[in-house]
Amino acid sequence: MGKRGITRVERWQVAAGLTVAVLCATSFGCATGRVSNVDAYEDVPMNRVVPYPSQDELRKRSFDLVIVGRPAVGIEEGRLEQPRAQVRRALEDIAADAGASIVDRTVDDPEASPAEGEDDGSAWEETTPADFALATRFSRYAYASSWKKPFKMPWQSDEEVASKPGTCEHTASVELDVEMRDVGDDDAVVRTFVLTHEAQQETKDLDPACALPAVTLTVLFEKALDEALSCLDMPLGAALAPRGHVTGHRKAPGADRHIYRITLGSGHGIDPGDTVEIRREQRSMSPDGEETREERVIATGEVTDQVRAQQSWVAADPSKANDTILDGDVVRPVYAEGLLSSLTGPDCGAILSER
Repeated sequence: MGKRGITRVERWQVAAGLTVAVLCATSFGCATGRVSNVDAYEDVPMNRVVPYPSQDELRKRSFDLVIVGRPAVGIEEGRLEQPRAQVRRALEDIAADAGASIVDRTVDDPEASPAEGEDDGSAWEETTPADFALATRFSRYAYASSWKKPFKMPWQSDEEVASKPGTCEHTASVELDVEMRDVGDDDAVVRTFVLTHEAQQETKDLDPACALPAVTLTVLFEKALDEALSCLDMPLGAALAPRGHVTGHRKAPGADRHIYRITLGSGHGIDPGDTVEIRREQRSMSPDGEETREERVIATGEVTDQVRAQQSWVAADPSKANDTILDGDVVRPVYAEGLLSSLTGPDCGAILSER
């Protein structure tokens, strides 16, 4: 796989730093993350969200997932052995950076996945139990070339031009879907990412057929896939980010400074200075009895230096929250596209779409 300009972790670090800089001015006022003694802060009674998270929900903070390769659309499966492996490695890296775990690394047999027109969800029930399944499917994996004859100067004869090589433009085009499914009773599709990209390379050649060595062609396809998959870093990483809850509220004695205890810590990739969103989960019931859950952001906070393996304290200003922060509210890290990654990476706006 080709190398990126910066690693995924570096991108998120840059993004987190830029996000904090912006949010300092707009949300929690650049309050220092220094908390020397949590016990010196006064407990503040909190109302609870209804319904309150179950013990299983409180304990379940990081996600497990499986990766499944679905049959390609009109492409010979034998051509996709290496591309599928490349996609799997990239998705595993994104999941690891987000704190999620791959619980089954063997589910890549197309016959074990829903075929076109047979996606009834039954195949997912046979995989190792997980929170999410990432189903990948190629719909385009094509190579094309074009030859442009050398430019003829006014003083050159046709014979002179014919002895010069022309320019071959080689194009490797890829398109694939990455479907994120909530593995459960209804096996709902959470999001579907569509990646469409092509990589190009120019060579000089006398032959208009523009033959390209197999090794070079493989590298060109790897580049196209590598650039396309890098666009999943932020959206898929954010979707797989750990999910915690607010469980406590304290206020500094004699000062209007508030900190909130959350059930995310260093064991979930949380570090001092990170930005987190405090979200209110809303549940509704459809006429046929199906429950749906949605979350809206009510406040943003900065992780203080009080970080343990399974919990940490976050500084947030309740006066700037969109609603009262309650015991049991959902907490998730914030990941945003940083300036550095946007300058060094591909144009993800043209590559990535959702449906």
